[in-house]
Amino acid sequence: MVQGFFYNSVGGDRKYNGNSVNESKRPFYKDGVFAGHLEVTADGEEMAVTVDGGEKTGFAWINAHTIHNTTPLPLDISQASGTLDRIDRVVLRNDETERKPSIYILEGAFSSAPTAPELTNTDIIQEKCLAEIYVRAGAVAITQADIKDTRADGTICGFVASQFKEFDFSQWQKQFDEHFAQLKKQYGIDYKAFTESYAAMTASFMNVQSQEWDAWFQSKKEELAGDVAGNLQMQIDGLKVHIRNIALKIYLENHLEQITAPITVTLINKTTGTVYTKEATESGMGFYITEVGEYKVESSLESVMVTPKAFTVTHEDFTKQRTLAIREGSNIGYMGNYIGAYITQ
Repeated sequence: MVQGFFYNSVGGDRKYNGNSVNESKRPFYKDGVFAGHLEVTADGEEMAVTVDGGEKTGFAWINAHTIHNTTPLPLDISQASGTLDRIDRVVLRNDETERKPSIYILEGAFSSAPTAPELTNTDIIQEKCLAEIYVRAGAVAITQADIKDTRADGTICGFVASQFKEFDFSQWQKQFDEHFAQLKKQYGIDYKAFTESYAAMTASFMNVQSQEWDAWFQSKKEELAGDVAGNLQMQIDGLKVHIRNIALKIYLENHLEQITAPITVTLINKTTGTVYTKEATESGMGFYITEVGEYKVESSLESVMVTPKAFTVTHEDFTKQRTLAIREGSNIGYMGNYIGAYITQ
């Protein structure tokens, strides 16, 4: 029979009872206490515990029944043994025959190795363990250390939660598998066509590359035919010319009158540490600088000065030229861009 909850009654044709209300809610929640509700505590001064209750801490849900402990409920614990321990349980019980819930102490048996008593769970009676109380031999009071909170244990209590933990996707899985099988078959056809096309394209590409390589290699053979070393040197010289076109050329201008020996001019890049040297034997000699940076200029002879003593090279200076003057320096000083004679006494 297919039922629906709830429809308006017309002439008394719809009749509902408590079970109808409960059944309408059964699919949505699983049994247990609401999180933070029905906590069991001890005051530590007597053989008793208290189960919390109220509007915000007293609710549970068992067998589609909403259970409410309206006020904190004190429960007495039976006298302890003088020699053996015992484990009692604080139990929340729903009784369909009595049509009411209850909270009570389910006593365990005295033992040197005590275990908690079994709960009852049938179609008529359902029990949830809120806490376990360890009653020690000779105890005259229950402390909080004797209480084990079991509300979170889903095997004997648990928290109220949604029934929708997992969804059955079997119908969608079947449709997906069939669709995927069709796609896989089509992809296999497409892949075969692609590989055949790719193989032909690759062969064509390799053939073109082979022809271009053969043509380039043949042209190099013709360029290097005959004097191989000479032809290579000509190509290297061409590269040097190209490099020098993007470098700063330094000219050495000789103003010496008496010193005729070669002078070694040294340029040191203070930024990178690179050193350039040139042995000057006549005016007009030069070399190339391919690095930017701060340069200082030195001479191999103390009696010879090369000016300017320092200069800066930037990228904008490439393709330009700079002249360094070689002068007699025994009686000459240099500061900035000015040259003057030393004054001695």
